[in-house]
Amino acid sequence: MSLSEADAMTAEVVAQYLRDHPDFFKERQELTELLSLPVRQEGAISLVEIKLKRQREKISDLEEEITELMSIATNNGQHFHQFMSLQETILKHHNLSQAVDSINQFAQDLSLKAHIKLLNSDQPKYHISMDNWQRFATNHFNGKNVYLGRLKKADRDLLFSHDRCPELGSFVVLPLEKSEPLGVIAFSSNDGGHFQPNMDTLFLRHLATVVSHLVSTLKWENNGRNNNTLDNNVLNHTSA
Repeated sequence: MSLSEADAMTAEVVAQYLRDHPDFFKERQELTELLSLPVRQEGAISLVEIKLKRQREKISDLEEEITELMSIATNNGQHFHQFMSLQETILKHHNLSQAVDSINQFAQDLSLKAHIKLLNSDQPKYHISMDNWQRFATNHFNGKNVYLGRLKKADRDLLFSHDRCPELGSFVVLPLEKSEPLGVIAFSSNDGGHFQPNMDTLFLRHLATVVSHLVSTLKWENNGRNNNTLDNNVLNHTSA
């Protein structure tokens, strides 16, 4: 056996031993300071340096993740108070027109537009046909309780034929329903990236539940205002 062959066998034996005993250097930490590994980008680097580099990368990733979670928590806290305040307000109303006004004002304060469409409404600005509702639900809800993102013109026409909607904006659309469909509540933004599929919709879904309850229990008006006044008021909000 040649010397080179013997060296090769010895190296393989050492390598196999280290594979079988991955904690070999645990009690021999002084050896890790003497070893070096060839790294194409950085030349020779010690095992300790490699471990430190990996630890720094993990710490950096964790810091970014914590920062992102803190930002989400802050936003969720703000949204919680905003939506709770809105729900508290609309639950005090005695007719649906007042609730619609409050929802539109809430949306306007957030630089959004609110859209409420009901299957049983005889007012064109609030009406959506069962056929349009089912087509949208089949294409976009599909077992889900919310749609987030942009809408094609055909989809906007299905829901918002009497409303001004941003062509390049984004939308969140939620079904209103109790034991059966009642309609939809939606918010639109001129910002095409405002509503995205990965957003948390907990507060919006809870709002949709509350509005569904109001739609099924309250009349449109009981304070003497006529339907034209209501239509003009909501149109002004949604067209702002």
